[in-house]
Amino acid sequence: MKNALLVSSLTLILALPVLGAEELPKPPWSGSLGLSFLSTTGNTDTRSLGAEFGLKRIPDPWGLEFTAKYLSSSKDGTKNAEDTFASLRGMRNLSARWMVYALGSAEKNVFAGFDLRAIVEAGATFKALAGPIHELSFDGGLAWTREDPVSFPSTSYTGAALGLAYQWKISETSVLTEKGRSYLDFSDSANWRITSETAIQAAISTRFAIKAAYLYRHTNQPVPGFLKVDTATTVSLVATF
Repeated sequence: MKNALLVSSLTLILALPVLGAEELPKPPWSGSLGLSFLSTTGNTDTRSLGAEFGLKRIPDPWGLEFTAKYLSSSKDGTKNAEDTFASLRGMRNLSARWMVYALGSAEKNVFAGFDLRAIVEAGATFKALAGPIHELSFDGGLAWTREDPVSFPSTSYTGAALGLAYQWKISETSVLTEKGRSYLDFSDSANWRITSETAIQAAISTRFAIKAAYLYRHTNQPVPGFLKVDTATTVSLVATF
């Protein structure tokens, strides 16, 4: 009898750490704020500032994702780059693999040739990989785009939107992400755009991380006088909450 009680007690004691080690459920809301700054003086006087804010609600079944970005650069007191972007995306889970979404975004970048580019789109998302190490999803839908080019009349058109999102959890403190998106114009097959952002983020504490990102954008029919390709490389300090 005593041996049985001893075995039962030891079993319970050994089980307690395991029970306590269970991960708590993730909160429905999460957010991040990233800041980057570069300044040089002497032979060259340069300034660059970047900021990024994100807020997300896990789809259960409804979800929401808001993103805002700002980038500015100047050389010898003259501004040579400025980009402002914001997007709002609503999601609704249909199953473990499928969801529908609606998205609206606006961007201003006169150094890329447009005062405003506004996009409204809706479609479906398929989750090919659901983690925990690798996550991969594909988007497909319809998009309406309005552009206000610098010194040219406004245009608008309807087309297709295609996208992918990949995440690789390298370790408990680091993650690699890739987000790609392309837009096609139904009325002009040569009018297409591709955006790709590759980023790696490594935690330095429970709340802060260092993030390095590379943004590549290709516009096949840019505003006359502007180049097809724009890139941006940033290293920023990110606070998560």
